[in-house]
Amino acid sequence: MNDLTAFRRGRIEKLLYELRHEIGRGMLEHEIDERMGFRFYVPLSRIVPDGVVFCEFRTFPIHRSEMGAEDAGPRLRLVKSDLEEKA
Repeated sequence: MNDLTAFRRGRIEKLLYELRHEIGRGMLEHEIDERMGFRFYVPLSRIVPDGVVFCEFRTFPIHRSEMGAEDAGPRLRLVKSDLEEKA
């Protein structure tokens, strides 16, 4: 990972952490709904010829019993893509 890639990834992680904080605070203070979503497209894909990248974020309530053991830790994690694993 080069310096620009590391910088961009660090910035995204910081923004996601801030988003987690704002959502948690907003829900605890009953300022925002428990169900919301946000979708957008990145206009190109390196993996799919003539493709796009679909991005989605959504929140919805579930029972604690539906959480897996892996969800007990930090609830916001970046998922590595197949492309990153090959690099």
